[in-house]
Amino acid sequence: VPWGFDHPSFMFRLKEFGDLFPCALGGYNPWWNAGIEHFVGVTSGAHGFGLLVWPLLKLWEPHVFYGAALVFWFVFGFPWIGAAAVRSAGVDRVGALFAGLLLCGVSRASFLWMWHFGTAGAMASAMMALPVVALGYRLAVLRRGGAGTALALGVAAWLACLWTPGTFVCAGLALGWLWSFRAWSWRSNRWLCAAGALALALLAPWFWTTWFPCRNVLEYVGTALDHPGGAVMALNGARRLGNAFQEWQPVLGFFGLLGLAAAPRELRRWMLPPLLALGAIVGWSREWKPLSQLDRLAIPMAVAAVFPAAALCGRLFGGGEGGAAGRGRRWAWAAAQGIVLATVLFGFRVVYLHYANRGSEPLRTLPPEIREFADWIRAAVPEEGRLGFAGRTVHFFGGGNIAYLPVLAGREMMADDYYSFPQSTIEYNYPPAFYRGTLEGCLFFSRAYGITHWVATTPNAKDFFAASPAAFEWVKSLRMPDRDFDVYRVVGGAPASRFWEGAGRVVARENQIEVFPADAAATRMVIRYNWRDGLFCRTPGAEIEPFAVDANLRFIAVKPCGHARVDIGYRPHAAPVKPNFDGRFHH
Repeated sequence: VPWGFDHPSFMFRLKEFGDLFPCALGGYNPWWNAGIEHFVGVTSGAHGFGLLVWPLLKLWEPHVFYGAALVFWFVFGFPWIGAAAVRSAGVDRVGALFAGLLLCGVSRASFLWMWHFGTAGAMASAMMALPVVALGYRLAVLRRGGAGTALALGVAAWLACLWTPGTFVCAGLALGWLWSFRAWSWRSNRWLCAAGALALALLAPWFWTTWFPCRNVLEYVGTALDHPGGAVMALNGARRLGNAFQEWQPVLGFFGLLGLAAAPRELRRWMLPPLLALGAIVGWSREWKPLSQLDRLAIPMAVAAVFPAAALCGRLFGGGEGGAAGRGRRWAWAAAQGIVLATVLFGFRVVYLHYANRGSEPLRTLPPEIREFADWIRAAVPEEGRLGFAGRTVHFFGGGNIAYLPVLAGREMMADDYYSFPQSTIEYNYPPAFYRGTLEGCLFFSRAYGITHWVATTPNAKDFFAASPAAFEWVKSLRMPDRDFDVYRVVGGAPASRFWEGAGRVVARENQIEVFPADAAATRMVIRYNWRDGLFCRTPGAEIEPFAVDANLRFIAVKPCGHARVDIGYRPHAAPVKPNFDGRFHH
């Protein structure tokens, strides 16, 4: 099971997607911090990969099949899709085969982000750049295909744009379409517009979510910081672009970029504008928007370059040209074939080393200590209790963040940096500052949320709990591959119950909380889940409203009005997600 760095976050996003799609793209999630609003799966591109494995998400939890699905799609699925798309764009079988081989490892950076860090959703969208450029070429330039090609192109563009920066690939291709105006026809443009309309229609819910609930993410990545003068910016961008090229499979650099000079004019006009536009973004976007991470577009840029590279490989290995010339040209042709073939084969060796975990960016897998910890949580933390992480968690737990741990353990949890949030958006410390400084504050916070156990992750947290044995009883030392932690039980805390007021049973899932009051005639009961503006009562006659626990915390008050079951739902609204009570990014 992949576990290092952001793989747990990505699996958690897949779980959210599997539980909610197609009814919703995010919303109210009870697994963390007593109910939080999660929409990051939309902007991170996780949903692109989620659509590819959606039937599996309905059968199993993500960690059961995630590792196998990752290997299947990046070793078999995407390369064969790319080969088929290139073949449909008029490239011969040999060229299409080269396209598939090159797509297995377009860039070492793709292994850094997909294999090592775990941003597999963004990389899945990046792989769809090749079908987009190839199928677009088939329709717009070759004027072949009809409804089937338009449908395939629309779906490919949809998947490519589910990682928000992927929209730049389609925007760059629009420039190539404009430069290819000599090849226009009413029929081809009609099908091209139909493909674009289909992609936009499919993307509409994602665009709406990005613009409204996820607008704080857009504002963060769009932050403009001070940048150097023009000469320094130009030099920095050129250096960044050169470094990106060094990560590419060399065949793509020579045949995909330089080889465009020898490509047919129609292919050159189609591919040069998007490659130049993406190159400009890769090189100089950080100078203007340093938090945007748009330099990762070097990977879909390499994927798009597979198309012209495959076309030239098809010509080189097609036979004919070398044999019809003199002996000198035949030798040169054979030498070129040998160099290209050797480069592809050596590139395959690099691909093998990465998947064998002997590359420069290895994959960290789920360590046995995490499984043991999850088993202990299930046994020690009551079913209606919560586990808190005091301090910060970063990647201390087996090399990955802890976002997915509640799914493995079956218990709700509370922490600050469980989800790989940017450091400037949260405190990277827990409990929140309002309750962290004093024993009374920490005890109140623990009792309010029903936290029965704390994991002390930093020296300050360990010292704080150890100094108050009457309030926090040491339970065990937790040993992880990187460091050790201490676990404490809250002494005399609130009973393990989801109710702040009243009694009964609560079943909480994504975007749905079911409350079964012990006394349906009760005037009011309060459950230990955060009130958020999108919550509403689905049970006719019953009511819900916010309940102020103190100056910061607001729980959900339920008025059953005689109902034995009250169903609470969540509906995203046309406004950005509000920050946490401390003014930080809501998490």
